[in-house]
Amino acid sequence: MSRLEKFLLSKVEVWLVAVILLLAAAGTVVFGALVKDAAERSVKFLDGGSVLGRSLLRVAEIPRDLAQFLFAPPRTVALSQRFDGQAGLSIADTGDLSGRGGYLLLNRQVPAPWPWSNAHYGDRISRLELIDLNRGTVVHAWELGRRRFGPFQILPDGSLVGRSGDFPIRMDACSNVAWRKRLSIHHSMERDADGHFWMPARNRSSTLPGANSKLKDEDLVRLSPSGDVLSRISLSDMLVRNGYRRLLYRAKRYENDPMHINDVQPVLRDGPFWRRGDLFVSLRTNSVVFLYRPGTDEVVWLQSGPWLHQHDVDIVSEHEISVFSNNTVATGNGDIRVLGANEVYIYDFATDEARSPWREAMRRHEVRTVTGGAATLFDDGGVMVEEFNYGRILRLSADGAVQWSYVNRASDGQVYRLGTMSRWLDAEYGAEVVRSLAASASACP
Repeated sequence: MSRLEKFLLSKVEVWLVAVILLLAAAGTVVFGALVKDAAERSVKFLDGGSVLGRSLLRVAEIPRDLAQFLFAPPRTVALSQRFDGQAGLSIADTGDLSGRGGYLLLNRQVPAPWPWSNAHYGDRISRLELIDLNRGTVVHAWELGRRRFGPFQILPDGSLVGRSGDFPIRMDACSNVAWRKRLSIHHSMERDADGHFWMPARNRSSTLPGANSKLKDEDLVRLSPSGDVLSRISLSDMLVRNGYRRLLYRAKRYENDPMHINDVQPVLRDGPFWRRGDLFVSLRTNSVVFLYRPGTDEVVWLQSGPWLHQHDVDIVSEHEISVFSNNTVATGNGDIRVLGANEVYIYDFATDEARSPWREAMRRHEVRTVTGGAATLFDDGGVMVEEFNYGRILRLSADGAVQWSYVNRASDGQVYRLGTMSRWLDAEYGAEVVRSLAASASACP
């Protein structure tokens, strides 16, 4: 009998087997607890959890990373590879320079090496670039590494306030972190008339009757430039107080995501239909946009449609707002698709009517992002639209002609998705930012 056969057939004490199994079970429990702690603290982006927990989390992710790498395309890649031959900024040769003013603060996703990045299963690797639209050149870039960044606001001193992972963060012109707060925010971040920031935040301890752990309850949060929480309003409680319980209950139970805030737009000055300090709020799930007055805890206006599963609400004039409508529908087999194309509605409070000036142009240019997306309207009657899923930005004239476009094609030849909400800066504000960036350049390593 060989030594191997003798070893395999040798007697093993029952107590020893029990001890080994007990140690293995204990090790599994400890391993799982550390991984769970690391995952719940979102340590892929910030410094929560223990060093050991973070290390074990990376080990636990290896099978998933490998499977995604072998069998699925990176989710940071655009939904499909469109726009053959187009890459970067392209300015139409029409002789019309009206659409070339100002700066584009571009938030885009870029490819990242596997396995040390999580890009293959959806984590966003972001790069921010400030582009002079007159010259078509990048005047400054923020290197964000593995941070998932956006949405954001750029301040006159060149610093950025935005979201990194799920947390608000402020960075200087050299990409150094000034502060970051443990607050689970998402989607939009907009500056109010006092220089503070409004944003949606997850509320993990809902007080609504019947709510369970799967309910995505949300708050409206106001944050100061130094990162202090100035106010936090429970959205679901506020809607119930204002008589809109129907937005939360479906078939005598909650849906997991009955509200889904994707924009909070502060009102900067008084008008005939709103007051300074009011908030326009977009709820995707019910295709609802409403106007909320924090000072009196009052929903002063609410409407569902004609926009459909919209993103991005902006104030256009003293009596008009714009709404970027994704026009998405469920097909019955679990797929979500766009009906025709996205639209930009302009709703007039004075006439209670909505119009869609670029409907035909959006169809002609096949603007059809399924999720995300934004629109910026200009005084010359033009509009900038962000096609988030497909990695493209278009600047259209009043008659729907393309004045310039940006396609996020990377060095590997593929088009990648954009980050959350790129922004246009007017020439005056952009020049002030550029001067600040130039003055601080010597301080950057």
